[in-house]
Amino acid sequence: YSIYRKMKERRRSFEEIMDVYAFKVMVDSPENCYKAIGAVHSLYKPIEGRFKDYISIPKSNGYQSVHTGVVSENGQPIEVQIKTGEMNEVAENGIASHWLYKAGNVSSDSNPQIKARRWVAGLLEMKDNYDSPKDFIESIKTDIFPDEIYVFTPKGEIMEMAAGSTPVDFAFLVHTDVGHHCRACRINRKLAPLSVPLESGQTIEILRDRLPQTSPAWLNFAVTARARNSIRHYLSNLKTS
Repeated sequence: YSIYRKMKERRRSFEEIMDVYAFKVMVDSPENCYKAIGAVHSLYKPIEGRFKDYISIPKSNGYQSVHTGVVSENGQPIEVQIKTGEMNEVAENGIASHWLYKAGNVSSDSNPQIKARRWVAGLLEMKDNYDSPKDFIESIKTDIFPDEIYVFTPKGEIMEMAAGSTPVDFAFLVHTDVGHHCRACRINRKLAPLSVPLESGQTIEILRDRLPQTSPAWLNFAVTARARNSIRHYLSNLKTS
């Protein structure tokens, strides 16, 4: 009946309804939801436009999950839903079940204090590369108050980034050398400007040059502290050399 309902709602034929075959994958943390999506995309070809991130942006009823569509080895479209046990409880029993689930013996993300200390230590290292406190705060504010997006490497690995990040930010997230040697990029296998904001579900490929390509113009659109700090540091070294 659910297939028939979708055909009526979307005004599609039976062949056009993608999720005739659907799989639900249960994992133990939100982070592993994205790792699982990356694994699925590395095994099967993703269907463009079918990735939905309801973890970062839940539905109005509290529903959370990540969805994707892939093509099986025999060409059959398949929908995959990946969620945690808590997310599944909310999906099946309503938002009130969230509090019941929390009351049980369910562990949350491990060692958040350690992650916080590492993040602060990284900020302290970065601040020495800025001329003034104002410049430093301006550079890191996107990282302090981020809305995350999730994009993929060509190998299907998931990368978490701040909303508004560009291919240049992605390149420096992969590795500092990748960032400095970045000359162009492909988004979902199509050439795209280095300044374009990225969106969740996209696959990003960085094209590199043998020589460094770092440009002062990158500071006009790079948004993450990691990228901006690396660009400033490189340009500063050029001036003193």
